[in-house]
Amino acid sequence: MEKQLLETEKVQSKILGLLDNKYTITQVFHNKSTLRLKKHGANVLMKQYEYWEFDPPAKTAGNIISLMRKMTFPYYLDKKKIILFTERDAFMARMAGAQGWLDGK
Repeated sequence: MEKQLLETEKVQSKILGLLDNKYTITQVFHNKSTLRLKKHGANVLMKQYEYWEFDPPAKTAGNIISLMRKMTFPYYLDKKKIILFTERDAFMARMAGAQGWLDGK
């Protein structure tokens, strides 16, 4: 678990560096232990990077924990959509649906 947290922090730092360090972790991410973006963070990344939007998987505690554990790139999740910033994840979500993609991830 600690190794995963270190990897998450590395990815967060890289993303903040790509954004010219104009933002803090708390402005972009929900917290230091997840790559889940806040709405503001998603909007900033959507202006600069390619993204894919899907209907979200069921917003259950199990799915949220799965996303926290399995995602290696930033994502945004709310009641209406999930936004992915990786083509591979987007392809799988398009083929299997968001819930199928998450279950198979």
